[in-house]
Amino acid sequence: MRSVLAVLAVALVASLVFAPVASAQEKWVRGTVVSIASDTLVVKVMGKDMSFKVDKSTQLTARGAGQAQRQAEAKGAEGVKLAEFVKPGTGVEVHYKDVGGTLTAIELYPGPVKEGASGPETTGGSARGTITAVGGASITVKGDAKEWTFAVDPKTAVVGTGLGTITRQFKEQGKTPTVADLLGVNDKVIVYFQDTAGALKATEIRVTAKAAK
Repeated sequence: MRSVLAVLAVALVASLVFAPVASAQEKWVRGTVVSIASDTLVVKVMGKDMSFKVDKSTQLTARGAGQAQRQAEAKGAEGVKLAEFVKPGTGVEVHYKDVGGTLTAIELYPGPVKEGASGPETTGGSARGTITAVGGASITVKGDAKEWTFAVDPKTAVVGTGLGTITRQFKEQGKTPTVADLLGVNDKVIVYFQDTAGALKATEIRVTAKAAK
């Protein structure tokens, strides 16, 4: 099994490290690991097996992965083994690129598959970048070479470090926070979206780094 670059996640999904990737837009799936063999990961998503190529550029975000990476480097090893953190029967979220029919995993988030707005097993598109505008019904995100505008509504889930506390504070006041209450210009995010006839609807927005104040 080839090693993969590991980054530390203090808590899966809720607290994530923003890592650079080759492109700002990709696809993603959430499902259950079927098997791991050599440099291939097979994941079952809504009853269908999907095979992903995994190589040394694949980013692994998992609790304890950062420490394991440091220990491996101290011993002169290239990195941790994927099979140490991704096991058959467990949940995983895979961000990937489809190039000529070859699905290459860009990032892996192993662990219990989160019950989010998009469901425990699903697929869709995702885009990452920096927020340039936040409105009552939309947000605009700028990637490396493209800018997107996504529609948002009260069903759009917003997750990230510290946002749970803000949400509780609003609820204690008998209020429900809006997307504009939780997000700001220059926040770095991953936007999970559905594309319906060219209209991009954000189902979930994951904050990877809040803007410096």
